[in-house]
Amino acid sequence: MHNNDANTVGGASSGANAGAGAEAAGVAGTMKMATASSTAGSADAAFAEAMSALRASLGREPDHVFLSYTDAYDLDELARATAALPASVRVHGTSSCLSVMTAAGIHGAGGPGLALFGVADAQGAYGAAAEPIGDSPRAAAARAARAAMEDAGREGKPPALFWLTAPLGVEEQILLGIEDAVGPDVPVFGGSSAANSLDGVQSQVERGKAHRGAVLLSALYPSGEIAHAFSSGYTPTEHRGWVTRSEGRRVPEIDGLPAAEVYNRWADGLFSAQLGGGSIGAESSLRPLGRPSGWAGKVPQYLLIHPNTVDKDNALTFGVHINEGDELVLMTGSREGLLDRIQSVAGAALEAARPSFQPQGALVIFCAGCMLAVRDDIERVVKGMAAALGPTPFLGTFTFGEQGCFVRGKNQHANLSIAVVLLGQ
Repeated sequence: MHNNDANTVGGASSGANAGAGAEAAGVAGTMKMATASSTAGSADAAFAEAMSALRASLGREPDHVFLSYTDAYDLDELARATAALPASVRVHGTSSCLSVMTAAGIHGAGGPGLALFGVADAQGAYGAAAEPIGDSPRAAAARAARAAMEDAGREGKPPALFWLTAPLGVEEQILLGIEDAVGPDVPVFGGSSAANSLDGVQSQVERGKAHRGAVLLSALYPSGEIAHAFSSGYTPTEHRGWVTRSEGRRVPEIDGLPAAEVYNRWADGLFSAQLGGGSIGAESSLRPLGRPSGWAGKVPQYLLIHPNTVDKDNALTFGVHINEGDELVLMTGSREGLLDRIQSVAGAALEAARPSFQPQGALVIFCAGCMLAVRDDIERVVKGMAAALGPTPFLGTFTFGEQGCFVRGKNQHANLSIAVVLLGQ
């Protein structure tokens, strides 16, 4: 299902009791969700403060805690703080760029800040597992998927959804590994760990353990239902060409010419100052590239690609893997569009659910590049979520890459995208 945004697509799935029993299991009162945050200066104090508020809101220990935090905290101290939780509580944590977001606002703003999203769902099941990527990210992801299902007590039974935190640079291989474990039809949503800069420490936290290069997966089997949407929110232009030389995430040529020169021509000279070498991440955030990615009904879909730098030979580097023969399209967006897009994405997730669906919480992935482009007005994003979902609690993370699915059976890694996952009944 899709709304008026040509690149926003939603979907839905049942939880712990798939099929006819799903609605009966999701009766009122079986699921409760809440968020809490802290900007205390130490990881131990911040986590303790937020957990105390979370328990008070839920009225009990959560079954699963999603954690987002800025890179101002000592990672090992944060992991030790999570180790004090009861063994029944699963933890899924990731670093975020500059701040984190809840319905209460933006937390951190370049300094210490963390937020928690807690799920209390006695009739559901939740598992989490992390695996260092090592020499084979794909194999690590398959192991993590199987371990997360086992941790939930559902060994071999695919979940309603996998929530993913990936290390930067190997996201496509990780998605293939998850598919190796469960097939293509389980939706995978999440984002790549971020930091305050590209050379900062991007990290992942499971209960009692800190990682700086692991695939972290949560297997969700809620007693209610899940609805989701994934969006690029940009419009294609008439400029397009084909990759004639590729080196993974580095593209020397488009249409047989230096890639940056072609891109600069398409963008009316926007990157002229960076030809011969330079960063273009900020400049390209409203004029990125897209790769055609199928159709949702009669609506074409584009996988967004964020050009990061121009090399000395005028090759382009990207945040996704590019193949020779891929078609690239110049996309266009606006600052207003980035600020308002979250409302349409959350709305698309609601439209994908059954009419009686009542969201009780949401997980939000918001591209760090998009956030940086609208940073001085980012509170409008929070207001957009409230306009779409009312008082529903949510946790938002600013990521260096986004994962989701436009259509069933096609989980993908993209840049400059937004994902919203709703849990409810």
